[in-house]
Amino acid sequence: MPSYSSINLHPSSHLLSALKTHVYDVICIGSGWAGRIIAARIVKAGRTAIIIEQELVGGDCPFWACVPSKALLRPKEALDAARAVSGTKEKITEGGVNVGKVFERRDRYAGNFDDGVALVPMVESSGAVLVRGTGKIVGEKMVKVETLDGESVTIEARLAVAICTGSEPFIPETVRDANPWTPRHATSASIAPEHLVIMGAGAVGTEMATAYSGFGAKVTLISSTEEILPKIDTEGARIVRKKLIGDGVDVILSTKVVAASRNSDTSVTVELSNGNTIIANELLVAAGRRALTMDIGLDQLGLKSDGSPLPVDESLRVKLPSNQWLYAGGDVNGRAQLTHSSKYHGRIVANSILNNISSAPTANSKDPWGPLVATADHRAQPAVIFTSPTVATVGLTKKTASVAGVNFREITAPARTLGAMLHEEGYESGWAQWIVDEDSNKLLGATFVGNGVADLLHASTVAIVGGLTLEQLSHAIPSFPTMSEVYLNLLEAAGI
Repeated sequence: MPSYSSINLHPSSHLLSALKTHVYDVICIGSGWAGRIIAARIVKAGRTAIIIEQELVGGDCPFWACVPSKALLRPKEALDAARAVSGTKEKITEGGVNVGKVFERRDRYAGNFDDGVALVPMVESSGAVLVRGTGKIVGEKMVKVETLDGESVTIEARLAVAICTGSEPFIPETVRDANPWTPRHATSASIAPEHLVIMGAGAVGTEMATAYSGFGAKVTLISSTEEILPKIDTEGARIVRKKLIGDGVDVILSTKVVAASRNSDTSVTVELSNGNTIIANELLVAAGRRALTMDIGLDQLGLKSDGSPLPVDESLRVKLPSNQWLYAGGDVNGRAQLTHSSKYHGRIVANSILNNISSAPTANSKDPWGPLVATADHRAQPAVIFTSPTVATVGLTKKTASVAGVNFREITAPARTLGAMLHEEGYESGWAQWIVDEDSNKLLGATFVGNGVADLLHASTVAIVGGLTLEQLSHAIPSFPTMSEVYLNLLEAAGI
């Protein structure tokens, strides 16, 4: 894999000159999952759609986020799993993963950073039109497309424009001069630095700490909060932290990076709020993301273009007076910066656009859980953090339920079942949590921490969406002997 700086972000295909018309039913600015799904569903309904993309088609997910990061994490996970089972561990020699082969595997899953391998064909097979360039709103349902060489064309939407521009990493001013790694650099690198400092201990920071410590690098993880993974409850985060420390990661809590500088020998000096200084090979900044709202024509609409999320209603229409034409889906609206949320938003936006032009609308934009309302963003948003152990969570945690003023009770149980022990010997560290409405006894949230728990999550997601009570869940019998028997542990802890 070449360096990040040598990746061709702007292939010379799908040019403005190739457009056969400048009028489409729907214009999507951005080709991430939200934009691609909106366009595909609009075309499937017999309408026309165009996608405008300024970099590689697909956005961050296939090249620098979900896909390559999981490709980097899986080999060490598989090795650890084999070492945890008698009959295979005896065959495993000492040593870690073959780092070079891990990077080669990552490159294959990222299409060797060529969007022509899978993403462009995906758009073309959907029937949507693709054009490369930047998109800027210049009037109602009007978008100017401009290429790097200054060529431009204004195109018109008959029905709607969808802003699906995604987000980018936030790099604090105090560390910019150090030319730090962003998550893109971390997931596309081909050499593991001898010492990597990671600023930020959320999902990205902890996943990259897991990956690079597995590659044999010395990793220092710096968290400004009292515990890592601040979006989940501390009981679960503590389990992950202990495992990271056991794997050699130096975890520093309640501490901020106050400055960083690049040295003449290319090393990085990192200054901390506790007065300590660290010299490392690389600094990865994983301190959050900001919406890509800059330079896309929002100012003329009275909207902020400073990286703030675009405000939207429950059908993901941008909040403007009498707006029936402008939507925002995916990371750019800030509701849930997750790939599966972008897919979900794509469906909601397409449904809303098509419902608006239907001669006999069948759905109401006020109905929770209806096809025009993104209710899951608030009540049933799932997320998986692929650390070791894995964290899988959906809906409310104890922390978020308390902030929301919900009358709830917390139920916790070990994730250790016979199925888990068959999965790996000595399965001791797993933890499971339910958040239950005290009045209705309905499930409001679930968190699982442990190896192999990711696929346990969907059952709780379905239960929350379906409004199931614990009494009803007691009739959902988990198969024996599987890890799903953790649900029996939770029901037992609930006294049912």
